[in-house]
Amino acid sequence: MSETNLILGLVGMPPESARNCTQIISPIPNGEFQKTVNGESVFLKSNELKKYKSTITCKDVNTPIIDKIWIGSQINVGCIQNLWQSIEPGKTEVILIRPPVKDSVGVLNEEGKEIPFELESDNKVKIAKVYEEKVFVYFRPWLTMQVTNFQLETNEWGMSGGWKLELEEV
Repeated sequence: MSETNLILGLVGMPPESARNCTQIISPIPNGEFQKTVNGESVFLKSNELKKYKSTITCKDVNTPIIDKIWIGSQINVGCIQNLWQSIEPGKTEVILIRPPVKDSVGVLNEEGKEIPFELESDNKVKIAKVYEEKVFVYFRPWLTMQVTNFQLETNEWGMSGGWKLELEEV
């Protein structure tokens, strides 16, 4: 049994190296704010780029095996962090914005009760019944990412370790 839901391709997780991990996922800016001649703020953007960056940190006894990664390495990340989407009222399906980690998908109504669903073609979630309110879909995404930085930490006398991995989606 794994000590974490986190999956890092190319990186091994020795015992006591990935418990109590945290993951932050944030969008990579796809534009910039500019001021008009009247001083109003305008966001100039490209609709093409919708990628994420992520920072994963962990404090444990050991650190992960990193012999196959370096800055610039590409790895597949099965995230800890859930992403959420909605199925609009009157609809019965939604295409997930990223492929989901196996067995990580769920569907809830507005009261937080589970709704039965089918996962079709790896990223299409379909519910059997039409609802008059929004239905919420959650999943842990698979992201193909590039290592932008990493750090390893050891506390010799405290017999503890830690690590930080910074990534950007490719």
